[in-house]
Amino acid sequence: MKNYRVWIIILLAITVITATDTLAQGKSKNKNKQKSEKRGGGPPPWAPAHGYRAKTRYTYFRDYPVYYDNDRGVYISLSGKNWSVSAKLPDILKGVDLLATPKIDLDFSGEDPQREYDQHKEKYPKG
Repeated sequence: MKNYRVWIIILLAITVITATDTLAQGKSKNKNKQKSEKRGGGPPPWAPAHGYRAKTRYTYFRDYPVYYDNDRGVYISLSGKNWSVSAKLPDILKGVDLLATPKIDLDFSGEDPQREYDQHKEKYPKG
């Protein structure tokens, strides 16, 4: 009878340890997933898949006053007279087929591509 109790205690201890470890791993995975989502979690769905970030930092949406910063995973868009930065898709692009809309991979190494918006607009005209 004593051996039976000892085995039950050992099995319960193993079960508790295993369950605790599994829960801890699940929380760790969720935290990593949340961190990944905050960073952008990879290129946006409209971007070419293979090696996209390595090739270009900024994407200019030719028909719209919008840039996408691949390093930071944010959109830089003209809102009125000011430029704004947001991780969310700008209102001007909502309802636009982002796979089909013309995009230019800029050869720009600075931090603020919008400062050269007038030149980009002239170099890459709409239509």
